[in-house]
Amino acid sequence: MAASPAIANPLLRYWHGQGRLAPLYWGWGVAGSVVLALLVAGPPLLGLAGLGWALAGIALGAAYTVWILVSIWRCAENIENPAPLGIPREALTWMARWLTVGWAINAAGMSVLLLEALLFGPPLR
Repeated sequence: MAASPAIANPLLRYWHGQGRLAPLYWGWGVAGSVVLALLVAGPPLLGLAGLGWALAGIALGAAYTVWILVSIWRCAENIENPAPLGIPREALTWMARWLTVGWAINAAGMSVLLLEALLFGPPLR
């Protein structure tokens, strides 16, 4: 079977499992989720935006979470050779996959807590 042609767009390339795991996991995954969390939760918690901002941010975060989870799952075997830190490649593959599942669960929980604070908590201003 012939190899798939390379995809230029990084979002599509990772979605199709054609990227290296390390930059996807650490750059798009860890750094990207920190930036997104600050942009979504920061303004409402500081009293600079309200429920509409949070809902839009949560919708964007849900789409991002689906993309990063699927992309990491598909790229998890694309690890440099030799594997970093002497950890077996198969172990790194499964750690990346299941840590990302945990991360998605955490993102969902954070979204619920943000909505709870905005809807039922004391005024944040």
